[in-house]
Amino acid sequence: MSEIIHYQDPQSRAMRTQALLNFYDIPHKNVLIDIRKGDNKSADYLKIHPHGRVPALSYDGQVIIESGAITLFLADLYADKMNTPKPGTPERALLYEWMLFCHASLEPQATLGFNPETKARGQAEVRRLLEGMASRLKGPHVLGEQFSLLDVILYTELAWYKTIGLYPEGLEPFDTFMQSHHERMKPA
Repeated sequence: MSEIIHYQDPQSRAMRTQALLNFYDIPHKNVLIDIRKGDNKSADYLKIHPHGRVPALSYDGQVIIESGAITLFLADLYADKMNTPKPGTPERALLYEWMLFCHASLEPQATLGFNPETKARGQAEVRRLLEGMASRLKGPHVLGEQFSLLDVILYTELAWYKTIGLYPEGLEPFDTFMQSHHERMKPA
């Protein structure tokens, strides 16, 4: 297998891709790009990621940007290990649905939580969006009976919301999901 280089800052969208790499014990080299120090705007890093964002992942000389694209790439590369649903199945469609929901619908509302003036609106929107997805949680795990990469992604996302005060406590089935996955997701 080719070397994986993961360019990341732990307080960024890279937490998702780092969670996958760590949870599934995928050999990789981490390169810290400290966005608070401006490492992401250096000329060298802009050659890796033209928008100066993290994460970025290098695999066999190919650089992949955007955390969703990196996640889906890893899901295909390590399909057996991550219990990635097969292409063309309803379960694969749910994987895409949840990934796009987290990245395109949920995250923009969550970013409102960083501004004290918009935090309450962000909290309300996160709750509203999750309420709408509650019926889409298929079982003890996001896709049903089998633990998959999607459980790692959703847990990581919601744990981050807890950390920044955006998690809507008292919202089922997400409270049960978080509680039931807590032990499994603890760092080793």
